[in-house]
Amino acid sequence: MATDFVEAKDGVNLTDNNFPWHLVMDRGKILGCIYDNKHYSLGSILVLESLPRKCGQASDRNGVWQQLSESELALFKQNIESQQQLERESTYIGAEPINREEARLIRYLRRVKEFAEKSQE
Repeated sequence: MATDFVEAKDGVNLTDNNFPWHLVMDRGKILGCIYDNKHYSLGSILVLESLPRKCGQASDRNGVWQQLSESELALFKQNIESQQQLERESTYIGAEPINREEARLIRYLRRVKEFAEKSQE
C-alpha cells in the first residue's frame, strides 16, 4: 500500500525551540526533507503544487523531494481512492448522511462480519 500522505500543514515546525535536531541530524546531514520551514521524515509524501512528492535521501545524505515512480504514483492514487470510498461509506447510507453513532455501529458490524468470515476459514 502507498504511504500515508501529509499536507503542508502537517510537518514539524523548525522555528520551535523544542525541535529535536539530534534525532534528524547525522554527521551534519539532515535525515529528512524541509518544506515551508517544516521538517518531514524520510518516506513522507507531500502534495506540492498538486503533484505528490516523496521525501528521499540524496547521495550527499540530505533529504530531497523526489517525484514518485509510476508504480508509487499508481499506488498513491489507489490509496486516495480507497480512502475516499471508505469516507463515503462511513458517512453516508445511499444519499442520506449518517451521524457519528450510526457510523460507529456500522463499523462495528463490519468488523464483526470480517471476524466471523476469518474464523470460518
